Amino acid sequence: MIFSEPAACYRFTAGQAFSALAAAHPSRSALRLPDRVVTYGELDAAADKIAHLLRNREIFRRSVVGIVHTKTVEAYATMLACLKSGAIYVNLDETNPAERLERIFSTCRPRLVVGEALPEAARSAAASVGAATLDWAEPAARRDLAAAEPGPPPGANEVTGTDPAYIMYTSGSTGTPKGAVMTHANVLNFAAWARARFAIGADDVLTNVNPMYFDNSVFDFYAALLNGAALAPVPRALAGDAQACLKAVEAAGCTLWFSVPSMLIYLMLMKALAAARLPKIRAFIFGGEGYPKPELRRLHDMFGGRARLINVYGPTECTCICSARDIDPGDLEDQAGLAPLGPVTDNFDFLVLDDDERQVAPGEVGELWLRGPQVALGYYNDPERTALSFRPNPLNAAWMERCYRTGDLVRLGADGRSLSFVGRKDNQIKHMGYRIELEEIEAALYRIDTVAQAAVVYKPGQRGFKHIVAYVAGEGIPEAAELRRQLRLTLPDYMIPQRFDARAELPRNANGKVDRRRLAETAD
Repeated sequence: MIFSEPAACYRFTAGQAFSALAAAHPSRSALRLPDRVVTYGELDAAADKIAHLLRNREIFRRSVVGIVHTKTVEAYATMLACLKSGAIYVNLDETNPAERLERIFSTCRPRLVVGEALPEAARSAAASVGAATLDWAEPAARRDLAAAEPGPPPGANEVTGTDPAYIMYTSGSTGTPKGAVMTHANVLNFAAWARARFAIGADDVLTNVNPMYFDNSVFDFYAALLNGAALAPVPRALAGDAQACLKAVEAAGCTLWFSVPSMLIYLMLMKALAAARLPKIRAFIFGGEGYPKPELRRLHDMFGGRARLINVYGPTECTCICSARDIDPGDLEDQAGLAPLGPVTDNFDFLVLDDDERQVAPGEVGELWLRGPQVALGYYNDPERTALSFRPNPLNAAWMERCYRTGDLVRLGADGRSLSFVGRKDNQIKHMGYRIELEEIEAALYRIDTVAQAAVVYKPGQRGFKHIVAYVAGEGIPEAAELRRQLRLTLPDYMIPQRFDARAELPRNANGKVDRRRLAETAD
Protein backbone atom coordinates (compact mmCIF):
# COMPACT_ATOMS: atom_id res chain seq x y z
CA MET A 1 0.00 0.00 0.00
CA ILE A 2 1.06 3.63 -0.39
CA PHE A 3 -0.54 4.66 2.88
CA SER A 4 2.09 7.19 3.94
CA GLU A 5 1.12 10.66 5.12
CA PRO A 6 -2.08 11.38 3.10
CA ALA A 7 -5.03 12.32 5.30
CA ALA A 8 -7.14 9.72 3.51
CA CYS A 9 -5.20 6.94 5.20
CA TYR A 10 -5.62 7.74 8.89
CA ARG A 11 -7.72 4.63 9.37
CA PHE A 12 -8.31 1.21 7.90
CA THR A 13 -11.70 1.98 6.35
CA ALA A 14 -13.00 4.69 4.07
CA GLY A 15 -15.70 5.63 6.58
CA GLN A 16 -13.18 6.16 9.35
CA ALA A 17 -10.92 8.13 7.00
CA PHE A 18 -13.74 10.55 6.24
CA SER A 19 -14.71 10.83 9.92
CA ALA A 20 -11.10 11.68 10.82
CA LEU A 21 -11.06 14.48 8.25
CA ALA A 22 -14.42 15.80 9.47
CA ALA A 23 -13.20 15.82 13.08
CA ALA A 24 -10.02 17.67 12.11
CA HIS A 25 -11.69 20.15 9.74
CA PRO A 26 -15.43 20.38 10.56
CA SER A 27 -15.95 23.80 8.96
CA ARG A 28 -14.23 22.98 5.67
CA SER A 29 -16.47 22.79 2.58
CA ALA A 30 -17.34 19.21 1.58
CA LEU A 31 -20.16 19.71 -0.93
CA ARG A 32 -20.66 22.86 -2.97
CA LEU A 33 -24.15 22.41 -4.33
CA PRO A 34 -25.82 24.95 -6.64
CA ASP A 35 -27.99 26.20 -3.75
CA ARG A 36 -25.91 25.57 -0.61
CA VAL A 37 -22.55 24.61 0.87
CA VAL A 38 -22.30 21.58 3.19
CA THR A 39 -19.30 21.33 5.52
CA TYR A 40 -17.38 18.21 6.45
CA GLY A 41 -18.87 18.39 9.94
CA GLU A 42 -22.43 18.66 8.63
CA LEU A 43 -21.98 15.85 6.12
CA ASP A 44 -20.37 13.60 8.73
CA ALA A 45 -23.22 14.24 11.18
CA ALA A 46 -25.80 13.46 8.47
CA ALA A 47 -23.95 10.24 7.57
CA ASP A 48 -23.90 9.14 11.22
CA LYS A 49 -27.65 9.68 11.59
CA ILE A 50 -28.38 7.80 8.39
CA ALA A 51 -26.09 4.97 9.55
CA HIS A 52 -28.20 4.66 12.73
CA LEU A 53 -31.35 4.77 10.60
CA LEU A 54 -29.97 1.95 8.42
CA ARG A 55 -29.21 -0.13 11.51
CA ASN A 56 -32.78 0.43 12.74
CA ARG A 57 -33.92 -1.03 9.41
CA GLU A 58 -31.74 -4.11 9.91
CA ILE A 59 -28.95 -3.07 7.57
CA PHE A 60 -25.79 -4.65 8.91
CA ARG A 61 -22.19 -5.20 7.83
CA ARG A 62 -22.09 -6.47 4.21
CA SER A 63 -25.80 -5.80 3.63
CA VAL A 64 -26.34 -4.29 0.18
CA VAL A 65 -28.02 -0.88 -0.09
CA GLY A 66 -29.19 0.45 -3.46
CA ILE A 67 -28.99 4.25 -3.78
CA VAL A 68 -31.00 5.90 -6.54
CA HIS A 69 -28.50 8.74 -6.65
CA THR A 70 -29.77 12.17 -7.70
CA LYS A 71 -26.88 14.13 -6.14
CA THR A 72 -28.72 15.25 -3.03
CA VAL A 73 -26.99 15.74 0.33
CA GLU A 74 -28.80 12.66 1.62
CA ALA A 75 -27.53 10.54 -1.28
CA TYR A 76 -23.88 11.39 -0.59
CA ALA A 77 -24.46 10.97 3.15
CA THR A 78 -25.99 7.54 2.53
CA MET A 79 -22.84 6.46 0.68
CA LEU A 80 -20.78 7.56 3.69
CA ALA A 81 -23.22 5.91 6.10
CA CYS A 82 -22.70 2.61 4.30
CA LEU A 83 -18.92 3.03 4.43
CA LYS A 84 -19.09 3.77 8.15
CA SER A 85 -21.37 0.84 9.02
CA GLY A 86 -19.86 -1.73 6.66
CA ALA A 87 -22.85 -1.95 4.34
CA ILE A 88 -22.15 -2.18 0.61
CA TYR A 89 -23.65 0.58 -1.52
CA VAL A 90 -24.55 0.37 -5.19
CA ASN A 91 -25.43 3.61 -6.96
CA LEU A 92 -28.30 3.34 -9.44
CA ASP A 93 -29.47 5.33 -12.45
CA GLU A 94 -32.84 6.92 -11.71
CA THR A 95 -33.80 6.51 -15.38
CA ASN A 96 -33.08 2.77 -15.57
CA PRO A 97 -36.10 0.70 -16.65
CA ALA A 98 -37.52 -1.73 -14.10
CA GLU A 99 -36.43 -4.80 -16.04
CA ARG A 100 -32.78 -3.80 -16.02
CA LEU A 101 -32.92 -2.90 -12.34
CA GLU A 102 -34.47 -6.30 -11.65
CA ARG A 103 -31.53 -7.99 -13.41
CA ILE A 104 -29.12 -5.95 -11.28
CA PHE A 105 -31.04 -6.71 -8.09
CA SER A 106 -31.17 -10.42 -8.94
CA THR A 107 -27.40 -10.56 -8.37
CA CYS A 108 -26.75 -8.02 -5.60
CA ARG A 109 -30.00 -8.69 -3.63
CA PRO A 110 -30.29 -5.33 -1.83
CA ARG A 111 -32.05 -5.26 1.52
CA LEU A 112 -32.96 -1.58 1.08
CA VAL A 113 -33.35 0.86 -1.82
CA VAL A 114 -32.90 4.54 -0.90
CA GLY A 115 -33.61 7.72 -2.84
CA GLU A 116 -35.61 10.90 -3.09
CA ALA A 117 -38.93 10.67 -4.96
CA LEU A 118 -38.12 7.07 -5.90
CA PRO A 119 -39.29 6.26 -9.44
CA GLU A 120 -41.82 3.49 -9.88
CA ALA A 121 -39.24 1.35 -11.70
CA ALA A 122 -37.02 1.34 -8.59
CA ARG A 123 -39.96 0.49 -6.33
CA SER A 124 -41.02 -2.33 -8.64
CA ALA A 125 -37.49 -3.75 -8.85
CA ALA A 126 -37.12 -3.54 -5.07
CA ALA A 127 -40.38 -5.45 -4.61
CA SER A 128 -39.13 -8.16 -6.99
CA VAL A 129 -36.41 -9.15 -4.49
CA GLY A 130 -38.30 -8.27 -1.30
CA ALA A 131 -36.21 -5.16 -0.59
CA ALA A 132 -37.59 -2.35 1.56
CA THR A 133 -37.57 1.26 0.30
CA LEU A 134 -36.65 4.52 2.00
CA ASP A 135 -37.81 7.67 0.21
CA TRP A 136 -36.53 10.99 1.54
CA ALA A 137 -39.45 12.76 -0.16
CA GLU A 138 -41.84 11.10 2.30
CA PRO A 139 -42.53 12.96 5.58
CA ALA A 140 -42.20 9.75 7.63
CA ALA A 141 -38.65 9.20 6.35
CA ARG A 142 -37.72 12.78 7.26
CA ARG A 143 -39.17 12.32 10.75
CA ASP A 144 -37.22 9.09 11.23
CA LEU A 145 -34.03 10.81 10.10
CA ALA A 146 -34.57 13.74 12.47
CA ALA A 147 -35.13 11.32 15.36
CA ALA A 148 -32.10 9.13 14.55
CA GLU A 149 -29.24 9.01 17.04
CA PRO A 150 -26.12 11.11 16.47
CA GLY A 151 -22.58 9.82 16.71
CA PRO A 152 -20.75 6.87 15.16
CA PRO A 153 -22.92 3.86 14.28
CA PRO A 154 -22.65 0.62 16.27
CA GLY A 155 -20.39 -2.00 14.74
CA ALA A 156 -18.21 0.53 12.91
CA ASN A 157 -15.06 -0.88 14.52
CA GLU A 158 -15.86 -4.33 13.09
CA VAL A 159 -15.39 -3.10 9.51
CA THR A 160 -11.98 -3.80 7.97
CA GLY A 161 -10.11 -2.81 4.85
CA THR A 162 -10.94 -6.16 3.25
CA ASP A 163 -14.69 -5.52 3.48
CA PRO A 164 -16.51 -4.51 0.28
CA ALA A 165 -17.19 -0.79 0.00
CA TYR A 166 -19.31 -0.60 -3.14
CA ILE A 167 -20.54 -2.47 -6.20
CA MET A 168 -20.28 -0.79 -9.61
CA TYR A 169 -22.32 -2.32 -12.43
CA THR A 170 -21.20 -2.47 -16.04
CA SER A 171 -22.80 -3.96 -19.13
CA GLY A 172 -22.76 -7.75 -19.50
CA SER A 173 -22.64 -9.80 -22.71
CA THR A 174 -25.28 -12.22 -21.39
CA GLY A 175 -27.78 -9.41 -20.91
CA THR A 176 -27.19 -9.30 -17.14
CA PRO A 177 -24.96 -6.42 -15.94
CA LYS A 178 -21.78 -7.32 -14.00
CA GLY A 179 -21.21 -5.87 -10.54
CA ALA A 180 -17.55 -5.23 -9.74
CA VAL A 181 -16.91 -5.31 -5.97
CA MET A 182 -14.35 -2.86 -4.59
CA THR A 183 -13.00 -2.95 -1.02
CA HIS A 184 -12.19 -0.21 1.47
CA ALA A 185 -8.49 -0.96 0.90
CA ASN A 186 -8.99 -0.53 -2.85
CA VAL A 187 -10.46 2.96 -2.46
CA LEU A 188 -8.03 4.09 0.25
CA ASN A 189 -5.10 3.14 -1.97
CA PHE A 190 -6.74 4.90 -4.91
CA ALA A 191 -7.48 8.08 -2.93
CA ALA A 192 -3.91 8.26 -1.64
CA TRP A 193 -2.49 7.84 -5.15
CA ALA A 194 -4.90 10.47 -6.56
CA ARG A 195 -3.83 12.95 -3.86
CA ALA A 196 -0.19 12.53 -4.76
CA ARG A 197 -0.59 12.33 -8.54
CA PHE A 198 -2.90 15.35 -8.91
CA ALA A 199 -1.66 17.34 -5.88
CA ILE A 200 -5.15 17.44 -4.34
CA GLY A 201 -5.44 19.54 -1.20
CA ALA A 202 -7.75 21.59 0.98
CA ASP A 203 -7.99 24.44 -1.54
CA ASP A 204 -9.24 22.22 -4.34
CA VAL A 205 -12.79 21.84 -5.60
CA LEU A 206 -13.43 18.83 -7.83
CA THR A 207 -16.20 18.75 -10.41
CA ASN A 208 -18.90 16.09 -10.19
CA VAL A 209 -20.43 16.25 -13.64
CA ASN A 210 -20.24 12.44 -13.90
CA PRO A 211 -23.39 10.50 -12.94
CA MET A 212 -22.89 8.68 -9.64
CA TYR A 213 -23.76 5.28 -11.14
CA PHE A 214 -20.93 5.80 -13.66
CA ASP A 215 -17.41 4.57 -12.87
CA ASN A 216 -15.79 8.02 -13.35
CA SER A 217 -17.70 9.26 -10.28
CA VAL A 218 -15.43 7.09 -8.10
CA PHE A 219 -12.65 9.61 -8.73
CA ASP A 220 -14.95 12.57 -8.01
CA PHE A 221 -16.19 11.20 -4.69
CA TYR A 222 -13.11 9.59 -3.17
CA ALA A 223 -10.40 11.88 -4.54
CA ALA A 224 -12.28 14.84 -3.06
CA LEU A 225 -13.82 13.63 0.20
CA LEU A 226 -10.98 11.37 1.36
CA ASN A 227 -8.40 14.08 0.70
CA GLY A 228 -9.99 17.10 2.38
CA ALA A 229 -11.08 18.81 -0.85
CA ALA A 230 -14.58 19.92 -1.81
CA LEU A 231 -16.90 18.26 -4.33
CA ALA A 232 -19.15 20.30 -6.64
CA PRO A 233 -22.13 18.17 -7.73
CA VAL A 234 -23.70 19.18 -11.05
CA PRO A 235 -27.21 17.67 -11.27
CA ARG A 236 -28.31 15.81 -14.41
CA ALA A 237 -30.49 18.67 -15.64
CA LEU A 238 -27.59 21.15 -15.50
CA ALA A 239 -25.01 18.70 -16.89
CA GLY A 240 -27.12 18.33 -20.03
CA ASP A 241 -27.17 22.10 -20.64
CA ALA A 242 -23.76 23.31 -21.81
CA GLN A 243 -24.05 26.89 -20.54
CA ALA A 244 -25.72 25.93 -17.26
CA CYS A 245 -23.09 23.26 -16.60
CA LEU A 246 -20.18 25.66 -17.03
CA LYS A 247 -21.88 28.33 -14.93
CA ALA A 248 -22.38 25.82 -12.10
CA VAL A 249 -18.73 24.72 -12.25
CA GLU A 250 -17.52 28.33 -12.27
CA ALA A 251 -19.83 29.33 -9.42
CA ALA A 252 -18.46 26.50 -7.29
CA GLY A 253 -14.89 27.67 -7.93
CA CYS A 254 -13.79 24.31 -9.30
CA THR A 255 -10.06 23.73 -9.70
CA LEU A 256 -10.05 20.19 -11.14
CA TRP A 257 -12.25 19.02 -14.01
CA PHE A 258 -12.91 15.33 -14.68
CA SER A 259 -15.18 13.95 -17.40
CA VAL A 260 -15.26 11.80 -20.49
CA PRO A 261 -13.71 13.45 -23.59
CA SER A 262 -17.09 13.55 -25.32
CA MET A 263 -18.37 15.92 -22.62
CA LEU A 264 -15.58 18.40 -23.35
CA ILE A 265 -16.12 18.04 -27.09
CA TYR A 266 -19.86 18.64 -26.60
CA LEU A 267 -19.15 21.84 -24.67
CA MET A 268 -16.93 23.08 -27.51
CA LEU A 269 -19.48 22.09 -30.14
CA MET A 270 -22.10 24.15 -28.30
CA LYS A 271 -19.72 27.15 -28.31
CA ALA A 272 -19.88 27.16 -24.51
CA LEU A 273 -16.27 26.27 -23.75
CA ALA A 274 -13.85 29.10 -24.49
CA ALA A 275 -10.44 30.20 -23.21
CA ALA A 276 -12.05 32.77 -20.91
CA ARG A 277 -14.24 30.16 -19.19
CA LEU A 278 -13.38 28.07 -16.11
CA PRO A 279 -10.71 30.50 -14.86
CA LYS A 280 -9.84 28.47 -11.75
CA ILE A 281 -9.42 25.09 -13.43
CA ARG A 282 -5.77 24.08 -13.09
CA ALA A 283 -6.13 20.64 -14.69
CA PHE A 284 -8.51 18.99 -17.14
CA ILE A 285 -8.56 15.26 -16.41
CA PHE A 286 -10.35 13.06 -18.93
CA GLY A 287 -10.89 9.34 -19.33
CA GLY A 288 -13.40 6.60 -19.87
CA GLU A 289 -12.94 6.68 -23.66
CA GLY A 290 -10.27 7.63 -26.16
CA TYR A 291 -9.73 11.31 -26.97
CA PRO A 292 -9.28 11.82 -30.75
CA LYS A 293 -6.11 13.86 -31.23
CA PRO A 294 -7.68 16.54 -33.50
CA GLU A 295 -10.23 17.29 -30.76
CA LEU A 296 -7.58 17.17 -28.05
CA ARG A 297 -5.52 19.66 -30.08
CA ARG A 298 -8.47 22.10 -29.88
CA LEU A 299 -8.59 21.73 -26.11
CA HIS A 300 -4.82 22.14 -25.87
CA ASP A 301 -4.87 25.28 -28.03
CA MET A 302 -7.57 26.71 -25.77
CA PHE A 303 -6.23 25.82 -22.30
CA GLY A 304 -2.77 24.29 -22.68
CA GLY A 305 -1.05 27.49 -21.63
CA ARG A 306 -2.66 27.66 -18.20
CA ALA A 307 -4.00 24.21 -17.28
CA ARG A 308 -2.62 20.68 -17.39
CA LEU A 309 -4.35 18.21 -19.69
CA ILE A 310 -4.21 14.70 -18.22
CA ASN A 311 -5.34 11.54 -19.99
CA VAL A 312 -6.31 8.76 -17.55
CA TYR A 313 -7.15 5.12 -18.07
CA GLY A 314 -8.55 2.37 -15.90
CA PRO A 315 -11.28 -0.25 -15.84
CA THR A 316 -14.09 -0.35 -13.30
CA GLU A 317 -12.50 -3.52 -11.88
CA CYS A 318 -9.36 -1.58 -10.90
CA THR A 319 -10.95 1.27 -8.91
CA CYS A 320 -11.65 3.69 -11.74
CA ILE A 321 -8.14 4.87 -12.70
CA CYS A 322 -4.78 3.12 -12.80
CA SER A 323 -2.86 5.23 -15.33
CA ALA A 324 -2.32 8.94 -15.99
CA ARG A 325 -0.34 10.95 -18.53
CA ASP A 326 0.17 14.69 -18.84
CA ILE A 327 -0.34 15.65 -22.48
CA ASP A 328 2.35 17.82 -24.05
CA PRO A 329 2.55 19.31 -27.56
CA GLY A 330 4.76 16.46 -28.72
CA ASP A 331 1.91 14.01 -28.10
CA LEU A 332 -0.21 15.91 -30.62
CA GLU A 333 2.27 16.30 -33.49
CA ASP A 334 0.85 13.16 -35.10
CA GLN A 335 -2.89 13.81 -35.41
CA ALA A 336 -3.79 10.16 -36.08
CA GLY A 337 -5.38 7.97 -33.45
CA LEU A 338 -6.04 8.60 -29.78
CA ALA A 339 -4.19 10.29 -26.94
CA PRO A 340 -1.42 8.08 -25.52
CA LEU A 341 -1.77 6.26 -22.19
CA GLY A 342 0.46 7.00 -19.24
CA PRO A 343 2.35 4.81 -16.77
CA VAL A 344 0.35 2.79 -14.27
CA THR A 345 -0.10 4.04 -10.72
CA ASP A 346 2.49 3.68 -7.98
CA ASN A 347 2.70 0.15 -6.48
CA PHE A 348 0.54 -1.12 -9.37
CA ASP A 349 1.85 -3.21 -12.24
CA PHE A 350 0.80 -4.77 -15.52
CA LEU A 351 1.48 -7.55 -17.98
CA VAL A 352 1.01 -7.48 -21.74
CA LEU A 353 0.40 -11.08 -22.80
CA ASP A 354 -0.18 -12.89 -26.09
CA ASP A 355 -2.86 -15.52 -26.67
CA ASP A 356 -0.60 -18.14 -25.08
CA GLU A 357 -0.28 -15.98 -21.96
CA ARG A 358 3.36 -15.14 -22.60
CA GLN A 359 4.87 -11.68 -22.23
CA VAL A 360 5.09 -9.82 -25.54
CA ALA A 361 8.25 -8.02 -26.64
CA PRO A 362 8.46 -4.20 -26.87
CA GLY A 363 6.64 -2.97 -29.96
CA GLU A 364 4.26 -5.95 -30.00
CA VAL A 365 0.53 -6.01 -29.24
CA GLY A 366 -1.04 -8.09 -26.48
CA GLU A 367 -3.80 -8.10 -23.89
CA LEU A 368 -3.33 -5.87 -20.86
CA TRP A 369 -3.47 -7.65 -17.48
CA LEU A 370 -3.42 -5.49 -14.33
CA ARG A 371 -2.21 -6.47 -10.87
CA GLY A 372 -1.95 -4.63 -7.58
CA PRO A 373 -3.92 -3.21 -4.64
CA GLN A 374 -6.67 -1.64 -6.77
CA VAL A 375 -7.87 -4.93 -8.32
CA ALA A 376 -11.47 -5.73 -7.33
CA LEU A 377 -12.62 -8.75 -5.36
CA GLY A 378 -14.54 -9.94 -8.43
CA TYR A 379 -18.13 -9.76 -9.63
CA TYR A 380 -20.80 -9.88 -6.96
CA ASN A 381 -22.55 -13.28 -6.78
CA ASP A 382 -21.10 -14.18 -10.17
CA PRO A 383 -18.34 -16.80 -9.70
CA GLU A 384 -18.31 -17.88 -13.35
CA ARG A 385 -17.56 -14.46 -14.81
CA THR A 386 -15.21 -13.72 -11.90
CA ALA A 387 -13.17 -16.82 -12.76
CA LEU A 388 -12.93 -15.73 -16.41
CA SER A 389 -11.73 -12.19 -15.72
CA PHE A 390 -9.79 -12.44 -12.45
CA ARG A 391 -6.92 -14.82 -13.06
CA PRO A 392 -3.68 -15.96 -11.40
CA ASN A 393 -0.58 -14.35 -12.84
CA PRO A 394 0.63 -16.97 -15.36
CA LEU A 395 4.20 -15.65 -15.07
CA ASN A 396 4.39 -16.08 -11.29
CA ALA A 397 4.76 -19.72 -10.26
CA ALA A 398 5.95 -18.84 -6.73
CA TRP A 399 2.63 -17.70 -5.23
CA MET A 400 -0.98 -16.89 -6.11
CA GLU A 401 -1.13 -13.35 -7.50
CA ARG A 402 -4.51 -12.17 -8.75
CA CYS A 403 -4.71 -10.16 -11.97
CA TYR A 404 -7.55 -8.59 -13.88
CA ARG A 405 -7.71 -9.38 -17.59
CA THR A 406 -8.89 -6.12 -19.14
CA GLY A 407 -9.66 -7.41 -22.64
CA ASP A 408 -7.88 -4.27 -23.92
CA LEU A 409 -5.25 -4.74 -26.62
CA VAL A 410 -2.25 -2.47 -26.16
CA ARG A 411 1.13 -2.00 -27.81
CA LEU A 412 4.07 -2.22 -25.42
CA GLY A 413 6.48 0.69 -25.88
CA ALA A 414 10.18 0.38 -26.63
CA ASP A 415 10.92 1.18 -22.98
CA GLY A 416 8.92 -1.83 -21.83
CA ARG A 417 6.62 0.42 -19.73
CA SER A 418 4.67 2.81 -21.96
CA LEU A 419 1.41 1.65 -23.53
CA SER A 420 -0.68 2.62 -26.54
CA PHE A 421 -4.31 1.53 -26.81
CA VAL A 422 -5.02 -0.57 -29.92
CA GLY A 423 -8.51 -2.02 -29.48
CA ARG A 424 -10.56 -4.72 -27.77
CA LYS A 425 -10.37 -8.52 -27.84
CA ASP A 426 -14.13 -8.91 -27.53
CA ASN A 427 -17.29 -7.12 -28.63
CA GLN A 428 -17.16 -4.57 -25.83
CA ILE A 429 -17.04 -0.84 -26.52
CA LYS A 430 -16.65 2.42 -24.63
CA HIS A 431 -19.40 4.82 -25.71
CA MET A 432 -19.57 8.27 -24.09
CA GLY A 433 -17.42 6.75 -21.37
CA TYR A 434 -19.84 3.90 -20.66
CA ARG A 435 -18.57 0.36 -21.02
CA ILE A 436 -21.10 -1.52 -23.13
CA GLU A 437 -21.32 -5.13 -24.27
CA LEU A 438 -22.91 -4.98 -27.72
CA GLU A 439 -24.40 -8.40 -27.05
CA GLU A 440 -26.55 -6.88 -24.30
CA ILE A 441 -28.14 -4.56 -26.87
CA GLU A 442 -28.60 -7.50 -29.24
CA ALA A 443 -30.26 -9.51 -26.46
CA ALA A 444 -32.71 -6.66 -25.93
CA LEU A 445 -33.45 -6.49 -29.68
CA TYR A 446 -34.22 -10.21 -29.76
CA ARG A 447 -36.90 -9.63 -27.10
CA ILE A 448 -38.87 -7.68 -29.73
CA ASP A 449 -41.25 -10.18 -31.33
CA THR A 450 -40.66 -9.25 -34.97
CA VAL A 451 -36.85 -9.26 -34.77
CA ALA A 452 -35.49 -12.54 -36.14
CA GLN A 453 -31.89 -11.43 -36.60
CA ALA A 454 -29.94 -8.68 -34.87
CA ALA A 455 -26.37 -7.41 -34.92
CA VAL A 456 -25.01 -4.27 -33.30
CA VAL A 457 -21.79 -2.62 -34.44
CA TYR A 458 -19.82 0.45 -33.46
CA LYS A 459 -19.05 2.60 -36.50
CA PRO A 460 -17.09 5.80 -37.12
CA GLY A 461 -19.13 8.99 -36.99
CA GLN A 462 -18.45 12.71 -37.03
CA ARG A 463 -15.36 14.36 -35.48
CA GLY A 464 -13.62 11.05 -34.84
CA PHE A 465 -16.28 9.62 -32.53
CA LYS A 466 -18.27 6.47 -33.19
CA HIS A 467 -21.96 5.65 -32.93
CA ILE A 468 -23.97 2.50 -32.23
CA VAL A 469 -25.77 1.04 -35.24
CA ALA A 470 -28.30 -1.80 -34.95
CA TYR A 471 -28.93 -4.04 -37.96
CA VAL A 472 -32.17 -6.02 -37.73
CA ALA A 473 -34.04 -8.47 -39.97
CA GLY A 474 -37.46 -10.05 -39.77
CA GLU A 475 -41.04 -9.64 -40.93
CA GLY A 476 -42.83 -6.49 -39.87
CA ILE A 477 -39.85 -4.70 -38.30
CA PRO A 478 -41.25 -1.49 -36.77
CA GLU A 479 -39.97 2.00 -37.45
CA ALA A 480 -36.89 3.27 -35.62
CA ALA A 481 -38.98 5.30 -33.16
CA GLU A 482 -40.88 2.20 -32.09
CA LEU A 483 -37.69 0.15 -31.81
CA ARG A 484 -36.24 2.83 -29.55
CA ARG A 485 -39.42 2.87 -27.45
CA GLN A 486 -39.30 -0.89 -26.91
CA LEU A 487 -35.58 -0.92 -26.16
CA ARG A 488 -36.07 1.75 -23.50
CA LEU A 489 -38.19 -0.77 -21.60
CA THR A 490 -35.04 -2.79 -20.89
CA LEU A 491 -32.00 -0.59 -21.61
CA PRO A 492 -30.71 2.76 -20.32
CA ASP A 493 -30.63 5.66 -22.78
CA TYR A 494 -26.88 5.53 -23.35
CA MET A 495 -27.23 2.00 -24.79
CA ILE A 496 -29.95 2.89 -27.33
CA PRO A 497 -28.51 2.74 -30.89
CA GLN A 498 -28.22 6.04 -32.73
CA ARG A 499 -29.24 4.38 -36.00
CA PHE A 500 -31.27 1.34 -37.10
CA ASP A 501 -30.89 -0.48 -40.41
CA ALA A 502 -33.68 -2.93 -41.23
CA ARG A 503 -32.93 -5.56 -43.90
CA ALA A 504 -34.51 -8.66 -45.34
CA GLU A 505 -31.59 -10.72 -44.05
CA LEU A 506 -28.25 -10.07 -42.40
CA PRO A 507 -25.04 -11.30 -44.05
CA ARG A 508 -23.41 -14.44 -42.66
CA ASN A 509 -19.84 -15.68 -42.65
CA ALA A 510 -18.53 -19.14 -43.51
CA ASN A 511 -19.45 -20.40 -40.03
CA GLY A 512 -23.06 -19.35 -40.51
CA LYS A 513 -22.81 -16.54 -37.95
CA VAL A 514 -23.89 -12.96 -38.63
CA ASP A 515 -20.93 -11.27 -40.30
CA ARG A 516 -20.38 -8.20 -38.12
CA ARG A 517 -17.20 -7.31 -39.99
CA ARG A 518 -19.09 -6.88 -43.26
CA LEU A 519 -21.73 -4.82 -41.52
CA ALA A 520 -19.06 -2.65 -39.89
CA GLU A 521 -17.51 -2.02 -43.31
CA THR A 522 -20.86 -1.09 -44.87
CA ALA A 523 -21.05 2.60 -45.77
CA ASP A 524 -23.78 4.56 -43.97
